Amino acid sequence: MNPSALAAGARELGVKLSDEQLGRLDAYLDAMLEINLSLNLTSIRDRGDAVVRHLLDSLSIVPVWHAVAGAAPPKRVLDLGTGGGFPGSVLAVAWPTARVLMIDSTGKKAKAVAKLLVAAGITNAEAHQARGEQLPALRRETRGAFDLCVARAVGPAGSLVRELAPLVARRGRIFLMKGPNTSPDEIAAAKDEAERLELTAEPARTADVPGLERRLVLVYARR
Repeated sequence: MNPSALAAGARELGVKLSDEQLGRLDAYLDAMLEINLSLNLTSIRDRGDAVVRHLLDSLSIVPVWHAVAGAAPPKRVLDLGTGGGFPGSVLAVAWPTARVLMIDSTGKKAKAVAKLLVAAGITNAEAHQARGEQLPALRRETRGAFDLCVARAVGPAGSLVRELAPLVARRGRIFLMKGPNTSPDEIAAAKDEAERLELTAEPARTADVPGLERRLVLVYARR
């Protein structure tokens, strides 16, 4: 994939990025792929594939947020199970006024992501080792604190809703990034879990990621 593919893909998604923002995303991706040679952050080795499957896939969250929540970006974002730093690092670059907390249960991954953020000059994000259900006990200020909680293919939707419910702010939202073939049973179970936790399952959204299959985004709102 040529160097302009990220800019072209962002434009196709309707996401405006400055040259500085594009540079930070490129720098993050290059540093991540370098450290991935010794630490398995992603199974994707080809840079072109990584642009699509990590950067553009993560950016697809931006238009979904604005479609359901309006023009203002979220003030606080939680990325659950960040892995190699996606989508949290990308959202931090796309929304420079937001504060992004990226957590992963694997300490080596969280430490690596923290170093990658520094390497790319991304100052409005931080990475820590934690599970979602542990976070309110570890950092009490996180309970009900996040306008957007996002999880990208890290578990069954119902379990993720349960894990993220204590962390989402009033009028905040949970976005679960899923594949297009997510089963109706999984979606129905997650809706039941959301209602039990006083969340509203809003209409699911789709995101057309350039070069990738259509992404399904399950959306839940704090009443």
